[in-house]
Amino acid sequence: MSNKLPYADLSLEEALELFRADNDLSAKYRDMRSEAQQHFERHDIVHVLFGLDTTMREEAQADAWTLLGTDVSWRDIADFAALPEEKELVGDIGWWPITKAYFRGLPDYARIAWRSRKLRKKWSWADYAPYRSLRVGSIRREFGIDKALA
Repeated sequence: MSNKLPYADLSLEEALELFRADNDLSAKYRDMRSEAQQHFERHDIVHVLFGLDTTMREEAQADAWTLLGTDVSWRDIADFAALPEEKELVGDIGWWPITKAYFRGLPDYARIAWRSRKLRKKWSWADYAPYRSLRVGSIRREFGIDKALA
């Protein structure tokens, strides 16, 4: 299944750059403080590895995969939520559309919870530097992401 997911033949670094370009995020990254860049990059890696776009529904799915498919801590989540850049993003979107997307995603969360059990191991939220030059498809196979999504 990993060949059907986007970015499989690219390195993680290349996939992140393409993901940002495809979603018009490159300029936003350049304007962020380094701490925010780091947190948003971790979030975007989840999008890349699990083959998610930036629609509200798939943003909610990315959050579910982050909680269930990575080793993210509650401290990491709190730090991310406290970033001025994250607060600005939430303000731009609005709480009501975000809340609706999360409620509409409830069936997705159950499916993600079940599928996350198929992962061979959880993705490291903070220690992913050794993977930057590896192909996304091989990373997916190593972690069992392709099987989790099947």
